[in-house]
Amino acid sequence: MQKDVSEDWWRRFFESTASLELSFFPGDEETDLQVTGLQQLLSLTPEDRIADICCGYGRHLVRLAGQGYCLTGLDASEMMLDFAQALLDDCGAPASLTRGDALNLPFADGSFDVALNLFNSFGYFLDDGANVRVLQEMARVLKPGGRLFLDTRNRQFQILYAPYCQPVTTMDGDDLVLRCRYDRGTRRMTSRWSLADDPDRIVHEACIRLYGLDELRRLMRETGFEELGVYGTYGGDSFDGHHRQLLYVARKTG
Repeated sequence: MQKDVSEDWWRRFFESTASLELSFFPGDEETDLQVTGLQQLLSLTPEDRIADICCGYGRHLVRLAGQGYCLTGLDASEMMLDFAQALLDDCGAPASLTRGDALNLPFADGSFDVALNLFNSFGYFLDDGANVRVLQEMARVLKPGGRLFLDTRNRQFQILYAPYCQPVTTMDGDDLVLRCRYDRGTRRMTSRWSLADDPDRIVHEACIRLYGLDELRRLMRETGFEELGVYGTYGGDSFDGHHRQLLYVARKTG
């Protein structure tokens, strides 16, 4: 099953308006709580230059920019950046948006005080080395002592509770079935949406590498980060292995 997933599945998925509902983005109330958590867990200051890597349609970026923080957002999806710019225009918040991917960040070394990688945006590449390079790139663009906030999936939770066969009706009235499969060999969760009346007709797909905490800690050390905290919620609850999210806060050591 894994071999059939396209290397650049994420490019096609996030250029589709269907991704806005199939991704199950949190609503305004939860997003507001997350932004408050980011401020507290990172001890953000007005002087911080913040990079939102894989910013999507700007859920967090727009709110932080609206509170006076200096934000730069990057995403590979032109559609998502267009939505983010529209939200920025609506609220009059200043922020810089750049199209690019996390493998080759178009920013100079030491450009930022804080890097954000939120809502399961890590682990998209089928090559494990490429995912490690994403961490290396975020370390590169951070100043010495700069902070990283990584919001990724808790592998244990995902394996137990992923929708292995779940009907989905889109806002356009399309009846789909979401099927997920975890491959223990590659440690990847593949999700496919097919037509309800034609299971072989795949209309969307996603494939994310899931990392355990011990593995993530090793990668962070190897890419130049020092752990500051590991949380299960944006409210600051310590990660205990059973949370839906794994929130990793680190500082660049070099």
